[in-house]
Formats: sequence, C-alpha cells, structure tokens
Amino acid sequence: MAVRVVHEAGSLEALRMSRADMKKNRLVAVWIIALCLAFSINAFAKYLDIEDPFFSYKRFYLQLDILNDVSDDKNIRNDIKAFVRNLAAGIYAISADDLKKAKVKLLKARAIWPEYFGTDFLLARANEDTGNYKLSAQFYKSYLNKLKALSEGSYRISAPLIRGITPYRIEDYDDAYAYVQHRLKDHGIDLAVVQPFYTMPGFLKLLIALVILGSGYAVMAYGVIPYIKRLRHINNPPEGMWVCKKCDAYNFNIRVECEKCGEIRSKITCLRSSHK
Repeated sequence: MAVRVVHEAGSLEALRMSRADMKKNRLVAVWIIALCLAFSINAFAKYLDIEDPFFSYKRFYLQLDILNDVSDDKNIRNDIKAFVRNLAAGIYAISADDLKKAKVKLLKARAIWPEYFGTDFLLARANEDTGNYKLSAQFYKSYLNKLKALSEGSYRISAPLIRGITPYRIEDYDDAYAYVQHRLKDHGIDLAVVQPFYTMPGFLKLLIALVILGSGYAVMAYGVIPYIKRLRHINNPPEGMWVCKKCDAYNFNIRVECEKCGEIRSKITCLRSSHK
C-alpha cells in the first residue's frame, strides 16, 4: 500500500512537471512569434519610411535663392520665372487635389525646361492619382531617364542649376529605379518595357504643319485646279468647235481629226458638239 502511494505521488509530480514544461514551451513559442512579428513590422516600417517620402510631391518644393545669380539675360530670367511659376502652381494644385489643373501647369513647366526631372515625377504622381497608370508609367520612365542623364553628366549647362534648386540630395538612379519598379509592379506594369513620355518640340510641330500646308497647296495648285480647268476647257468649247483631249487644241466641228496633233475626235465629243 505504501509503495502504491509513493508511486502515485511520483506520477503526480511528474505530471505537474510535464505541464510546467508545456507552459514554458508555449511561452517561449509566443515570445518567438512576437519577436518575429515585431521584426517584420519594424522592417516594413523602415521600408515605408524610405519609400513614402520618396513618392511625396512635397520634396520638390524649389530652393529659389540660386535663381538670383542665374543670368542677367532678360529672356533667360523670364523663362526661369515662367518655369517656377508653373511648377509651383502645379504642386499647389496637387496639394489641393485639383489634379486637372496640376497636369496643365506641370506640362507648361516641362515645355519650358524639359531637362528638369522633377516635373516628370510630379506628372507621374498626378496621373497615378487619377488612375491613368499607363501614362503615369511613361512619365516615371522619363523621370528616370533624365535622372540618369543628370548623374552621367549629360546636362553640363543646366546641371548646376538643377542641383541648386533641389532642396535635398538628389536621389541615386539605381535606388529610384528600384522604388519605381516596385510601385509599378503593384499596377501590373513592367518598367523595363515602358516607353518614356515624349512630346514633340514646338518648332518641329510648326515645321511639320508648314510641310503639310505646303504639300496641300502644291497638290491644289499644280494638280487639282489645273485638272478642273482642263475639264472645263474640254467640255465647254466655243460654239461650232470641239477640243482635242490630247493637245487641248480647238477644232471646227466639221473636222474628224485634230488639226494640230491628228488625234481622232471621240464619239462623246461628237455627241456633245452635236447637242450644242
């Protein structure tokens, strides 16, 4: 009997220890899960801290002090003022959710100073917010191309001005490409196959318009109008005469062939002359 009591007491103690170990293991598992979750949230938060400000329009507020030393040339200063005015109006319109006005102003700024990459970025954001992801991707691609050209030293004249008006350290091209690529992937767009947004320069548009107008004038002046005049000449000869369709010479109705070139008078011409 005593042995049995001791045995049961030992079993009870073992059961208690087993339950304690299970609780301990559960607690350890909970702590591990909590740590993993905290690490994931922290990593995601760091990612957001990097990417969200990157896509903010606010980072393109201009540093305007450098513009005072740009040039004494009146035309250059007027262009810069027009660029700043339109870009600032575009950013303000974005902040007021007036994206239609923002696009108009930003496109004007882009036309004045095509090399500035920030305008393309802002146009990409404005089109993205209106759901036009395809056009947004094209502007993002233009932004990246201009950013790359700037980093490679292609903009020798305007590069100092671009760096001077930018209120932050200009982003690295590879980092910017990665951020944009990830963002467009969420919209199902492959950045690698996107074509940059392209607008035809004003002088080229004018040149094409002049070529089209000139071609149209040439066709009318040397083709259509002479043809109409010739038809009138052939179909409306003086009374008692007919017109040769080959050489346009006048002939009396009594002649069967053209006096000038010998062309036989057609039956249609005969009928018309007889009718008259």
